[in-house]
Amino acid sequence: MTEVAPAEPKATAAPWSGGRVELGLPLPGEEGGLWRLQADSPFALPRTCEAPESDLRWELHLDRLSAKGGLTGCLACGKPELYTRKRFPRSWGIAIVVLAAVFAPFTHYLSLAVAAVLDWLLYQFSSEEMVCYVCEAEHHGFLDEPRHPHFDRTIAERLSYGEKAVMGSPMRPGGTAGAPEPHH
Repeated sequence: MTEVAPAEPKATAAPWSGGRVELGLPLPGEEGGLWRLQADSPFALPRTCEAPESDLRWELHLDRLSAKGGLTGCLACGKPELYTRKRFPRSWGIAIVVLAAVFAPFTHYLSLAVAAVLDWLLYQFSSEEMVCYVCEAEHHGFLDEPRHPHFDRTIAERLSYGEKAVMGSPMRPGGTAGAPEPHH
């Protein structure tokens, strides 16, 4: 994880009482690859940043920050459609289940119940992050107001297929900030 020296704070920025923020910027050509940018507050993020040992450069859309440090859209691409998900270490969840399955015959399947409890606890205590539907940038540590709903397949399909998407309701004009949770 790379730290970047803070830029000048926005003039409208309120005092930040949250912790550090982290922005996972997508790396072109690397499926799921992210370059991590950290700052002491949302208002300390630079307008532009460069990945070290690379010619990758990003212009951040700091206009997508709310006055209190929340997000009205993606800081990487500027699109207003974000969704909220748990920052759950999936590899840990899989490892717990695999170990429980291996030990199941020897523990009279009690290990499966223990794995379910451990998996549930891990999920409950995991923090949340906002992810962009378009570029898949990850935003962690930002204020959760305005709230973005959890993943909605109809939004993802509308953004991917445009007018060809036949499912779901029309796109919300202001993006996902403050939108209700999807009905699945």
